[in-house]
Amino acid sequence: MGLVGLIFELVVLVCLAAGIASNAAVVGSCDMLDLRNGSLGPWRADFNGSGCVVWDKSDEATDWILNMARVCSMMGLILGCIFTFFAFFKQCLCPLPCGQLIMDISGIGVQISLALVWPMIRSNVCQTLGCSWGGGATALLLAQIFFFAASIFSRCMREPRYERRKERRDEHKEEEQAKKEPVEEPVEADAEEGHAAKVY
Repeated sequence: MGLVGLIFELVVLVCLAAGIASNAAVVGSCDMLDLRNGSLGPWRADFNGSGCVVWDKSDEATDWILNMARVCSMMGLILGCIFTFFAFFKQCLCPLPCGQLIMDISGIGVQISLALVWPMIRSNVCQTLGCSWGGGATALLLAQIFFFAASIFSRCMREPRYERRKERRDEHKEEEQAKKEPVEEPVEADAEEGHAAKVY
């Protein structure tokens, strides 16, 4: 792939790092939704100016939409880390079993998990207090974009490092063998030409 493959490789690795950072911001956010009396995130909340603290799941145990967003935001972060782990090992260290397949599955899983965080705005809390999207929603959108780009371009990366090293070693061996092989001189052909000249 050459230079183009190198560019795609850098794009994938940068997008994965940015995707994990954005997803972590979603998990740690307490302003995914802006409420009349504060703000709310999948795991943290700020009610009545009490500060950004972890909210107790038991307080909203019956709100399945909030519980789903809570689980899916963390699941997206875990799948994103798996995606990054396999991509880094594949390109930089050593091959792993079913590497590309696991990258594809984790890439799809990240998108599904993060997409299931958006229904938070239809939760019972929002129906009661009224909600609007806050700064955490921007981090969620960015995380999806970064992981989507990494999933697409992961199939366009150049050959892994260990394969490039193997190709260079093979080429070096061929060059060494070519240098060691003696050059055969066409002695018989010259003798036959000399014999033909004497006959004539």
